Amino acid sequence: MFLQHLQSAVAGQWLLKSPAHLWQLDKLVAEYPDALIVQTHRDPLSVISSISALTHHLRRLASDDSSIAECAAQSCEEIVVGLHRGMMLRDSAALAQQRVIDVQFADFMRDPFVTVRTLYGALGRDLEPVAEQRMREFLAAHPGDRGGNRYCWADAGFDAAQVREQVRGYQRRFGVPDEPIR
Repeated sequence: MFLQHLQSAVAGQWLLKSPAHLWQLDKLVAEYPDALIVQTHRDPLSVISSISALTHHLRRLASDDSSIAECAAQSCEEIVVGLHRGMMLRDSAALAQQRVIDVQFADFMRDPFVTVRTLYGALGRDLEPVAEQRMREFLAAHPGDRGGNRYCWADAGFDAAQVREQVRGYQRRFGVPDEPIR
């Protein structure tokens, strides 16, 4: 309903970046049957580390009672359940006719412009030179630290091998490589 509200006064196509849709893909495509879904795949252990650190940072803005381990416990459960539900939904009749484009995070990090051009092609679009130039300028102005200074797996407090076993089916299905655990 919120998306419909936002769209009510705006014509054209929407582009949403929200991993939260993973848990409700069936409902999303039931409401928007012409949706195109781009799913980015990354090592779930890195995702759990990153989300845990982000959640902890946000909680600390409003509370002194937060720990990365507590945030990691919640994030881990949500990610594992979401990945399993997402795979189940991808196999369901609800998404059988849906256009889903899979993108490897590792490919994007290695060569973002090849990945973006490939994605544009899969969407039937051309990457206009002016858009590519703006992307290049943005990346040059915001090099970032590739997440290296914001989180590490040890903060999560989990046995990596145990969590890896829980997500291995997802990684095999979508060819998601293990990232070095930091």
